[in-house]
Amino acid sequence: LVSWLLSKFHVKRIEKLREATDKVASGDYDIHLESSYGDEIGVLASDFTIMAKKLKQSRDQIDRLEKRRRQFIADVSHELKTPLTTINGLVEGLNSHTIPEDKKEKCFSLISEETKRMLRLVKENLDYEKIRSQQITLNKLDVPLIEVFEIVKEHLEQQAEERQNKLAIQVEDHVIVHADYDRLIQILVNITKNSIQFTENGNIWLRGIEGYKETIIEIEDTGIGISKEDIEHIWERFYKADISRTNTAYGEYGLGLSIVKQLVEMHQGTVEIKSEKGKGTTFIIRLPLTAKQP
Repeated sequence: LVSWLLSKFHVKRIEKLREATDKVASGDYDIHLESSYGDEIGVLASDFTIMAKKLKQSRDQIDRLEKRRRQFIADVSHELKTPLTTINGLVEGLNSHTIPEDKKEKCFSLISEETKRMLRLVKENLDYEKIRSQQITLNKLDVPLIEVFEIVKEHLEQQAEERQNKLAIQVEDHVIVHADYDRLIQILVNITKNSIQFTENGNIWLRGIEGYKETIIEIEDTGIGISKEDIEHIWERFYKADISRTNTAYGEYGLGLSIVKQLVEMHQGTVEIKSEKGKGTTFIIRLPLTAKQP
């Protein structure tokens, strides 16, 4: 009788495991099995619940990335279509001589800008794939940080002025950063561009200080800020912070910040964001002064 009761009890627990297995097989990962007993079946139930939870997280991440991928493809198609249409119209106008002579210089300038825009979009995609597959090699040097900041400021000052923003550098002459010069410029330009795009009639600061065996770089703005929900996903490829902001006025997050994170990690550094809606955003990058030992 005791054996029969024990067998019924264990069979019932195994039945629950089988039902849970059927749910997982059908794509339902919302499972919680009781594991209050410390025997083998209890341990198995606990492991099964953990597995289901991880599968659910993986599925959610895949669904989220797929959604971003589709949105990204649609955006890339739109981004390429617009300049191509503009260039095609201008070239046809030049060929048919319907564009007045005094407008031709402006026409050529517009064709040049639209071509650069397309090249920039293609370059970002190629860069991301190279970085992701580790096909690039870093040539790290000790570089004065003020020199890097001045290059970034010179490169983006006109864009900042177009949005009535002021770019300011706050770093002492002796502060050194150990990094690949070109890739560091790329990191800082990408972040500063985002700060410019999401700030209007405000201030953007490029700061640098020496930490303990590291260089700390901060890029702070007084822009519209980023929500907590967006900060959690901002480094993901294809992610855009707030679809409503993705217009010509505010620009967009796309591959830029994904590339930033990948490059910072290749430098064995870290990057984080502090932000509050309506009060601005600060990007904090920490780069070691020497290579970390494995």
